[in-house]
Amino acid sequence: MTGNLHLGLDVGTTAVKAAVYDSHGAIRALEDRESNPVAERSGWSSQPMEAVWQTAADAIKSVSTQVGAQNIGTVGVCAQGDGLWLLDEQGRPVRDAILWNDQRAVDYVTGWIEDGTADRLARFSRTAIWPGTSGAAYRWLKDHEPENAARARHAINCKDWINLRLTGQLTTDYTDATIPFLDLESGRYAPEAFAMLGVEELQDKLVDPLRATGLNGAVDEAASGATGLPVGTPVAAGCIDVAAMISGMGLAETGDICLILGTTAVVAVIVEPEAFSGPQPGATLAHPYADKWIRVLAPLSGASALDWFTSLDSVNYGGADAAEVIQRLNSAAASVPAGANGVVFVPFLSGERAPVVAPHATASFHGITSATTQADLARAVMEGAAMSLRQCFQATGAATPGQIFMTGGGARNALWCDIIASVMNTTIVASDSSDHGVWGAAMIGACAGGMMDIARPPVRDEALRRHRPDGKMVASYNQLFQLYENHVASSPALWNARRDILGGPS
Repeated sequence: MTGNLHLGLDVGTTAVKAAVYDSHGAIRALEDRESNPVAERSGWSSQPMEAVWQTAADAIKSVSTQVGAQNIGTVGVCAQGDGLWLLDEQGRPVRDAILWNDQRAVDYVTGWIEDGTADRLARFSRTAIWPGTSGAAYRWLKDHEPENAARARHAINCKDWINLRLTGQLTTDYTDATIPFLDLESGRYAPEAFAMLGVEELQDKLVDPLRATGLNGAVDEAASGATGLPVGTPVAAGCIDVAAMISGMGLAETGDICLILGTTAVVAVIVEPEAFSGPQPGATLAHPYADKWIRVLAPLSGASALDWFTSLDSVNYGGADAAEVIQRLNSAAASVPAGANGVVFVPFLSGERAPVVAPHATASFHGITSATTQADLARAVMEGAAMSLRQCFQATGAATPGQIFMTGGGARNALWCDIIASVMNTTIVASDSSDHGVWGAAMIGACAGGMMDIARPPVRDEALRRHRPDGKMVASYNQLFQLYENHVASSPALWNARRDILGGPS
């Protein structure tokens, strides 16, 4: 008999989370394992595909053992999006996966922006291309590793790789398929888009997409041995992690907005499908189950900006665990008034893709004087990441709502939520839970298995915090935001000069 529990898997860039839920969304088991990317060179980011699968399989086995594998009735997977995950004719990895945050194709993207190709490409997927997209990464591969490009039979995404190992069936879904080649209006790949990037042969390597709630297949014998899941357990097509988080928060109405504070940050707004009216910043995804689109602006530095800053000083910001590190950072930042005594931080530590695509962008502090303290810098880093979110949100053109939902690991940082609420001048509704992506994946799996109506998801028993804007801080942050925008606007000439002199980010 089919079990009545639902397993969700979220395969992120730095961690893999597996969880088992009951039909009300209560967690019965949870496992979190590290899965770190590899940087062969500065700016490069990759992961061994077999290692990613093994980490995922181990996490699944842990939670399935905790609840009794026979009680798991469905599986849903979400994962990091974009990048380039290549398979050969036998379905084996061609090479390590090139990830979404990889910068090796930066010169291609710079050229496409300068000659207008990027704007013409946006006609189809409504997305501003960046180096970590499959098209850019494959173009680099074609020119620099032609033997690997020739061996590639399938180009897929991270969650498709996990699903293939679970079921032996190769599928993808619309959320992962959108960027950068899908024509959102027709729902089909646009041949013109491949031609624009000089990768016409890549079209034959892509898989036609399904709805996220469609069925990928069922757990096969090999996967059962690796994970403990019963043979025949249904597995959903699944979706990109951003879409799963939105599903896990129950957001499907036009105008719903959420912020995701993970390794990167995400501003996501649900919109109605619309005719093309010109290039827009950020990306657009098909909603995983509603007939709507998701406008996504995802700056490359989210909580990673805080991690970077604290890593510079293990004496003042070291700790036994991440919670202690953040507590020390918060203590320093809280001792400084809003505005960090005039210090502004532009958090473009890995280039930038939203609200503008600027592969050669670098981070910077502005306004430092002899009176500036380390605490000022700590506050400025937290505020700079929040300013980036505000700039991205304003670029969507959406009206500021009365409240914005927030998830991701950074949403557990109450001080940061307070800062963001005042920077955005709206109430931030946050939760100490950071499992919305895993829950969203589990919901999609339950829907694919015929055990849940995802359009009417269960209401979870979840404690929510409301962080309201502080009037005095709002006034200070409005002034600071003007400075932030001016610094960002005046920086491209310096970024380009740095590129020309030094040959790119180091």
